[in-house]
Amino acid sequence: MDRFFSHLKQPFTSVWLSVGFVVGCIVTVFYYQTLVFTVFALSLLVASAYFKPFYSVLLGFICGICCVWGHFSNFYTISPLVLHENQPYHSHITVVEIISQRDHYYLKVQLNKINQQTQSIIKPPFALITLKSEQLLEVGDDITTWLQLAKYRSQKNYAVFDKERYAFSERVFFKGKQIGNYIEISKSTSTDLIKSYRQFIKNTYQSSTLNWLYYPLLTGDRSVMSFAQKEQLQQFGISHLLAISGLHIGLMFSIGFFITRSVISCLNFMVKPLGQQLNLSLIYSFGGFLLAFSYVYLSGFIVSATRALIMLGCYLLIYYYAKQALRWRSILFALVCVLLIDPFSLLNPGLYFSFTAVVIIFWVFSVISISTVGLVAIIKTLVILQIALFIGLLPLSLYYFNGISVIGLVVNLVVIPILGFIIMPSLVLFSVLSLGVDISGLIGVFDYLLQHAYQSLLLLPVDYRWLDTSQFSLQWLISSYLAVLIVCFLPWRLMACLPIAVTFFDQYLQPKPRWQFDVFDVGHGTMVLVSNQGKGFIYDLGPVYFNTFTRINSTLVPYLTSMGIEVEVTLVSHTDKDHIGGLTDWLQHGYQHTFRLLQPNGPEHGCKAGEYRFYDLTITVIEPAEHLKSDNDNSCVVHISDGQFSVLLPGDISTKRESQLIAQQSLLKSTVLLSPHHGSNTSSSELFISAVAPELVIHSTAYKGQWQLPHRHVVARYADHNVMQYSTAAHGQIKVAFYSHQYTINRARDDESYWFLKD
Repeated sequence: MDRFFSHLKQPFTSVWLSVGFVVGCIVTVFYYQTLVFTVFALSLLVASAYFKPFYSVLLGFICGICCVWGHFSNFYTISPLVLHENQPYHSHITVVEIISQRDHYYLKVQLNKINQQTQSIIKPPFALITLKSEQLLEVGDDITTWLQLAKYRSQKNYAVFDKERYAFSERVFFKGKQIGNYIEISKSTSTDLIKSYRQFIKNTYQSSTLNWLYYPLLTGDRSVMSFAQKEQLQQFGISHLLAISGLHIGLMFSIGFFITRSVISCLNFMVKPLGQQLNLSLIYSFGGFLLAFSYVYLSGFIVSATRALIMLGCYLLIYYYAKQALRWRSILFALVCVLLIDPFSLLNPGLYFSFTAVVIIFWVFSVISISTVGLVAIIKTLVILQIALFIGLLPLSLYYFNGISVIGLVVNLVVIPILGFIIMPSLVLFSVLSLGVDISGLIGVFDYLLQHAYQSLLLLPVDYRWLDTSQFSLQWLISSYLAVLIVCFLPWRLMACLPIAVTFFDQYLQPKPRWQFDVFDVGHGTMVLVSNQGKGFIYDLGPVYFNTFTRINSTLVPYLTSMGIEVEVTLVSHTDKDHIGGLTDWLQHGYQHTFRLLQPNGPEHGCKAGEYRFYDLTITVIEPAEHLKSDNDNSCVVHISDGQFSVLLPGDISTKRESQLIAQQSLLKSTVLLSPHHGSNTSSSELFISAVAPELVIHSTAYKGQWQLPHRHVVARYADHNVMQYSTAAHGQIKVAFYSHQYTINRARDDESYWFLKD
């Protein structure tokens, strides 16, 4: 241990090791099994042969690789025992979270044993399961039942929230459902301190109007918040206040520090003896750290809180051991500790927000001098700090959220001091006093004042709260921070223009497609976007699940916002739920006017045949079917062409309608075909495939859906015609970009997945 800490006096060795370790973790997590990983590793090996300091970097790099693989092998690798998806398994589980109780229980559970085999003692995996139980279930209940488990898999689309990656980072590896009626439920008899604490907080503030705010601030559990409440806080730019992180840990440390100092100061007779033998600031800091640790423990050691606690511990350790505030080294060592505990925390955006925020705070206090003490000086410092945080975190916000809170800078200037000096200390005081006396009246007055302040905040127009932006690429993110580093730490500040210029010209010189065809991964259903010159044509709106959930809010609208596409025309092929399911949500977003061109009587009344211009494209809506009563055969068939390349969208037509289209000599020949009826064997006849003569066919299907589409005979027929085939089930969203003389095909599951998510 002394040998390790000796590097603190000679920082280069420990710093080089730490840098190598961090880089090793990052490169392995994001680029393993790619050319980037190989080139980087070889470059580092060559550099270490010529530059002695790179020996330490190389050693740290190798340790980073081993750390990632150690965690993946022990805690993130799925047991082969449960890969037989059609087989029921005798399972022992523990309820972690109750997601829904409608019809059946939908739970997040911890998998303790499967067929009497323990999965992991240290970090058991999680699963999302559907369960039938007449008995009321609670978090912490132990359940024994038969489960049919499958590997967790979700739809994969570009530029939207990646649920599959998020599930992996949370170690949710399975989806499942109960098989049969056998179930045993054991209520936990042991006293759970965290559960008791959360129930105490609920009871203390249950009569408050803003109890949904107090509870997550004190526990880190945001399950009591509605979607609307979360959205409001995000629009104001203060949603970070509810994620227990550095701000909260710092506040709790400060409260504990001053409480400890006040207690010791009150014991006047002990101050002098202690002051002679011990460093009193060390005792004060220990009291602050103890309160911060208790806060993190009672929050259930959630990731963001644990990360902040580690950072605080590293800073205090280095501060008191090295006798100086080595801020930058404490950040680096804290990052090493976080990655040692779990290198896959690199998948969590909160890691980058929290460490970037701390770096900004340290930098601000290293360049500004607080020469005076007083209210004006404090306000000036807070303003400078908030502006620095706003600018410094702006690239991350644009990259992860495709937008920025317009009034977040001003709101945070007011809210953060109120939270730090009024709300959090008051909540801690109220919670402690509630253990002995009834202070509901005092809490009521506090809640009344805070509620009025929050209602005043809600009076701000929605348009001034949040600004959506188009996609901010990873290249722009990296170049932005390179420019900031040059400005802040190098004397040649004009060089900051270099990374920005390189990124700008790289993107400017990239060839742009004339138009683009996107088939979204929405399960069993259809949702298609044709975009040209920043304008969009939507064909079908995807399915609806449980008559509630659609892919409009989670997939289509975020994608349109990210790509900066304005939809001008919408067409629903027919009224089956897997094609029109998202209609209600689509109309709620204000797209009623987009039906006027092709469905002037409404999407439920068929489409208007004819030829239409859509900027550089010609859209041909083929005449409706004759003497065919099937709703599927009455699907709107659409042909889209730029004069050289073309796409055919046939809806759910069967061989009868296909034969009729051929007999009518309709415009069918196309470069790309969306397979009729999702690749059903009732469609895609030999004659139809010959008439269309596609180079590429795309099947919009669900992964292992109940109809097992595309049908093997359909796949064989297209193969006989040498047609390239892709399905959304296997490849995720499929993007076809058309240029002047060629087209390219991109698949989200190949482009957006990592080595640890590959099938």
